[in-house]
Amino acid sequence: MSGGSVRASPEPWTTQDGNEPRAWSMDGVTFEYRSPIAAPVRLGGYVLITARGGEYMGQVLSKDVVDAGGHRAVRGHGRLIGTGEGVPFDDSPVTPAPAARIRDALSSGAARLDIGTLVVNADVPAVLHAKGFNRHTFLCGQSGSGKTYALGVLLENLLLRTRLPLLVLDPNGDHVHLGVPRGDVAPATAEAYAAAVDGLRVLHADAGGDASPLRIRLSELDAAGSAALLQLDPIADREEYNALLHVLSSASHKPFASVEEALEAFRASGDHVLELIRKRIENLGVDRMTAWAGLQARSLMEVWAQDQPRALVADASGFEEHRERMAVAVAVLQQLWAYRRRRQPLLLVVDEAHDVCPAQPADPLQRLAMELFARIAGEGRKYGIHLLLASQRPDKLPDNVLTQCDNLMLMRVNSAADRQALAARFGFVAPSLIEMAGTFELGESLVAGRIAPEPLLARTGTRLTPEGGADVPTDWAVG
Repeated sequence: MSGGSVRASPEPWTTQDGNEPRAWSMDGVTFEYRSPIAAPVRLGGYVLITARGGEYMGQVLSKDVVDAGGHRAVRGHGRLIGTGEGVPFDDSPVTPAPAARIRDALSSGAARLDIGTLVVNADVPAVLHAKGFNRHTFLCGQSGSGKTYALGVLLENLLLRTRLPLLVLDPNGDHVHLGVPRGDVAPATAEAYAAAVDGLRVLHADAGGDASPLRIRLSELDAAGSAALLQLDPIADREEYNALLHVLSSASHKPFASVEEALEAFRASGDHVLELIRKRIENLGVDRMTAWAGLQARSLMEVWAQDQPRALVADASGFEEHRERMAVAVAVLQQLWAYRRRRQPLLLVVDEAHDVCPAQPADPLQRLAMELFARIAGEGRKYGIHLLLASQRPDKLPDNVLTQCDNLMLMRVNSAADRQALAARFGFVAPSLIEMAGTFELGESLVAGRIAPEPLLARTGTRLTPEGGADVPTDWAVG
């Protein structure tokens, strides 16, 4: 039960029998309440409770209609915010919390990320805690919910208000303009943002003109990634698999600079099994993939390691084959894990994460990517590798990845089954709040976890940079 828009009430809250809304608490941390059915508060909204000679703010986490002696009333529960006392109280008056009080309670702390305003009170900014991104984050919203736009706002805030390096795997080219403020942004804000994103790099799959290419090297896939790309099974294809392991191991001190160099080495070796591998590469068309770095180009991970950019956006939208996007993702994950002991913090942002980390992998390369994501989800945080995964549905991602996410940003999800699955996986969020995702409007979200110590119902603010991708225009609908 979410209710309509919040309006100030000229009358005090009163029940039909004249009683004011009242709250009580057995532990001084949570509270129960009763109120008239028309009380001006929404699920997820905030109230003031007068008890023990003071006022305490709480958030409403459930609302249910009950029979109250011949008329309907509301009974629900919530959680007190910032009391820290744990002292019970009984039969205490409840009133709506004013905007100033909500703002003070939710906007404390340093490194704030202002992503918009509260749905329940448009006068209060929706503020996230930047330090909370040292935990993995899941952003979920179906097509048309505003997920990609909201992710852009979030990335802009991270760039503007933190020093955390970002590595963005962008399958649709939605974030290629992150380094360029829009022309209508206030000059002071545009100047501050331009300074914050100095050093941001964008690599393109279909690089042309002055664009920098998005490329990888065979050696960056490691032996496991190379074998997966070539569909080599360690048992069924044991001779080829073993030969590939040895040739890549022997070349580790001087990795093949290109696939062409590897093919030539296999051809010149005179080894029958390496010749079979060479033919497999050609038969599968792996040598014709555009993702390979040539002798003159640097790979994505070489740019990341050598230039140490403020952020790096890998625009994979120009790859015609899905396996190229998969190969890029595997190369990134392999190299980040290989250098994990350097303990250099970064946020790995994966838009449309189900595209490269599917719950049901269809081939060896997807299976390897899923295993690498699960390893980083489980162990990466202690090495400073943090994940921000965006997807349309929770069931498209593996459980052992999702359950490692301590932050949730949930936009509209129409499927009741998906909402139930989210409630089961994210037990730190009240199920009643997750259920609200079925009624969210465009740009509305529920944010909870370390990035929002108190769950927030947020409405996404305006972006500072242009969107990269766009839907096909529907001007054909105009008569």
